[in-house]
Amino acid sequence: MERMTAEQFSELTNENNNNGEQILRNKVSSARGRAFEGLLMRGCNYYRQKEIAIINKVNEPYIVTKKTTGNKFSGRFTGRAEPDFKGVLYGGRAIAFEAKSTQKSRIQRNAVTDTQMEWLREQKDFGAVTFVAVNIQDKFYSVPFDVWDDMKNIYGKKFLMPEDIAGYEVKYDGAVRFLEYEDGTRVEGV
Repeated sequence: MERMTAEQFSELTNENNNNGEQILRNKVSSARGRAFEGLLMRGCNYYRQKEIAIINKVNEPYIVTKKTTGNKFSGRFTGRAEPDFKGVLYGGRAIAFEAKSTQKSRIQRNAVTDTQMEWLREQKDFGAVTFVAVNIQDKFYSVPFDVWDDMKNIYGKKFLMPEDIAGYEVKYDGAVRFLEYEDGTRVEGV
């Protein structure tokens, strides 16, 4: 997690700053998401070494609008958000997935935005392997995109709990092995 100066912490906890707690929660959530992506990147490296897939983290397209001191800058996004990870499986089939993490006991369907859903749906329609890599507390899952997309009809709700998706739990050995379920099977299409 990125370090915070005493001044930044003071600003966050200032009684006059009503948004301080929310800002702090956002920072913690962001750090958790980056940590999850790091574990997924370890999985990407594992699959590359095993010659199973070449998958990379996708950086959001942006432009710098203002440079400030201390190697910081302001910017704005310039294009449509793409899935967090995309690549190719051995044999040539495309793969794309979104990564979502929560410390709560459930993950909401709207954690994947409408734009991200559209992008994954489009990729799937073109034949790509698509799913949502999920981290709920200390467990990791690869939920097929069709299941995520139709969550309301399948589970009768717009959120998932670990017991709902236990069959999609993936291996973890210091890397999230997102293509391999705990039961020894692989993500469909791999």
